[in-house]
Amino acid sequence: MKKSLLETNPYLKDPEMRKKLFRRHVISSSAIEGIHITEEDLERFREERASKDTPKEPTDSNREDND
Repeated sequence: MKKSLLETNPYLKDPEMRKKLFRRHVISSSAIEGIHITEEDLERFREERASKDTPKEPTDSNREDND
């Protein structure tokens, strides 16, 4: 089977370089579509998404009683 780009492309093998290239691609592609975002916008989005993906502890108001 043929190797993937992740396995063969030296830029994509390095996780830090891959992250930088991905961010640059998102910003560039968005700008072409007329959506102007910044590195700060992407970081804020990542943080908001991470906080939504984190399971929350149940509180008294949303805890189900199984009595």
